[in-house]
Amino acid sequence: MRRTNTTLLICIVIGLAVGFYNRSQSRQFEPVTQMSNITGRSPMDHSGRLVIATWNIRGYPEKRASDRAWFTATLSELNPDIVCIQEIANQGKVNSFLSTELNFASSAFQESSDGQDNAIFIKASVTMLDLADPTGFQHPVQAVYVAYDGFDAAIVTVHLSWTNKALREREKNALQAVVSDMLARDPDLIINGDFNTTEQGIQALAQAIGMVVMVPAGQDGIGTTHANNRYDHFLVSPDLAQEEALSCMIQTFSGEDRVTARRVSDHLPVLATFRTDGHFRDRP
Repeated sequence: MRRTNTTLLICIVIGLAVGFYNRSQSRQFEPVTQMSNITGRSPMDHSGRLVIATWNIRGYPEKRASDRAWFTATLSELNPDIVCIQEIANQGKVNSFLSTELNFASSAFQESSDGQDNAIFIKASVTMLDLADPTGFQHPVQAVYVAYDGFDAAIVTVHLSWTNKALREREKNALQAVVSDMLARDPDLIINGDFNTTEQGIQALAQAIGMVVMVPAGQDGIGTTHANNRYDHFLVSPDLAQEEALSCMIQTFSGEDRVTARRVSDHLPVLATFRTDGHFRDRP
């Protein structure tokens, strides 16, 4: 009887440990209120928080003047402190972004021949250091280090290959070295963007590279594309997940906004919110 009880106790302990590990790779973060309509609404209030958005915009600027105006109004209302853009073609487009989207003061960008580059735009209130960008990706990766009050972290924006599955798997493997390199700078790391990877696949990737998926609370079954695929994600380091990471949200649209959003991009914006309390600061 004693041996049976001991065996049972060992099984319970192992089961609890496995469950805790699996939960550590994915967290349901706080739900947040979404916009119900864009036109005529004031910017969302993010006082005391840092908000980062990721959005595959499928080209910039939009061809239609009305779509360009909608994008500008939407981005202004979402009011992120940092926006990570996928599929922006060249330096001229980046310059156009900064001259049109007036909330943003500077960018990190490296033009390539790919034509679907990544860019990171920040408000003047955010301090940014452009880092050497990791290589070996079809769509060039963009990496920066940012600070805002007590928040400081490395941010890496990716757009993994869509057309070449074998290349996409190699890019996922390359992210392990990216994580190791960035965590050597700071325990706080964010990898976001269009991973072209489903929810099940992103969990496996996060576990393999030692990151945590920010899962939007209350949005089960909602995709980050209009085809309802969830390809766009925020992965954060365990230290960041335990301390500053607060909430994650897929911004959906309805009515005429939805019609326009589908013309602007096949992807939806995803926003993540972080605490900025001074005691979280990792560097002077």
